[in-house]
Amino acid sequence: MDFEIHYTPEQEAFRREVRAWFEANYQPNEKQKLPVDYNDMTWEIWEYHRELRKKLGAKGWLAPHFPKEYGGGGLSMEESIILDEEMSNLELRNFGDLGISLCSPAIMVWGTEEQKKRYLPRILTAQDITWQCFTEPDAGTDLASLKMRADKDGDDYVLNGQKIFVGVFGKVDWLYTLAITDPNKPRHANIGAFMVPAQSPGIDIQTLELVARGIKRVIYYDNVRVPKTQLIGGETDGWKVASSTLEVEHGGSATVGGHDHFFNKLASYCREAKRNGIPLSNDPDVRDALVDIWVGSQVTRLFEMRNYWMRASKTPWKWEGAQNALYAKLRAPKVASLVLSIMGPYALTSDPKLRALAGEFEYQQRQSILTHPGGTPEAQKIVMARRIGIAKTKQQAAAIH
Repeated sequence: MDFEIHYTPEQEAFRREVRAWFEANYQPNEKQKLPVDYNDMTWEIWEYHRELRKKLGAKGWLAPHFPKEYGGGGLSMEESIILDEEMSNLELRNFGDLGISLCSPAIMVWGTEEQKKRYLPRILTAQDITWQCFTEPDAGTDLASLKMRADKDGDDYVLNGQKIFVGVFGKVDWLYTLAITDPNKPRHANIGAFMVPAQSPGIDIQTLELVARGIKRVIYYDNVRVPKTQLIGGETDGWKVASSTLEVEHGGSATVGGHDHFFNKLASYCREAKRNGIPLSNDPDVRDALVDIWVGSQVTRLFEMRNYWMRASKTPWKWEGAQNALYAKLRAPKVASLVLSIMGPYALTSDPKLRALAGEFEYQQRQSILTHPGGTPEAQKIVMARRIGIAKTKQQAAAIH
């Protein structure tokens, strides 16, 4: 099985251009390097990479597959993948913001031309940062259970409610927010999607410290007034708008990531680390675990390449995105278990004297339990069943850029 994309000479020339650009523009000192754990982010690191993102945005490389007139690069999918691969090689993890990956595709489909020209050029060039504000204390996977209200008042809407588990480290300019606009209509037909300025009067952003380390935000909306021009889609089209975002979250981005650097580091560790004077890689059980992890990473890459081909050839999209997302969610805790079987307690410590690879294995152990963002595994199964046609209700893929 061939796991590679075969690039043309012109595309390889573009790769050389990308590498040369990063060599000239990405030279962080020790205090500016991205941490293994995003929770170790500092303002110096954040500001340095914010400026890097602006430079990429100016070239159209931050959103390479978006049209040039909206701040993108207008590049082919192959060139976009090359950019992803080269940034992966530089380990530019946690790079970017949800405005580009989740909000902008929905604006491209549902926004008016005026809205596209207003929001996209600033979001896609890193001038503005957007947070996705969907989840509420009583509405997560069942997103249609929203409680936040957006009551119409003349040419404005007045928003009241709460969002939770929002954003990460850093500043924000726009809150991409769902709210109930017509409580008298049934679920899914009663929601509006708004672009809310984060500095609006009545917005209160609080920090939420998580048990597994790290922060998210709780955002309170207290009589926040938003003009109707900031409503994306119609007054009750919010579920359709959100579905375009959820399609991306459910594996519909059709991107092909770089090679599995985590596996390469783990394999190197096993060759160098010794138990009873013998390299771990000599242990047949360790080798079996490594093969299991490697095969899984290649299955993931095959799913990505199939989905990439489907998007590139405009083949109708059904359950393939959710399948990719489901496999990734189920694989993460399995990989964590295999790593633990290989490394033992060394995989669980962040102690500077005992940890391996600056704590990267410990970070992977913690992150492996986070299978709920973008829809739990059960939600992905429901999406697949509806798309295949074996559920009580049928569903088609949402429109997506």
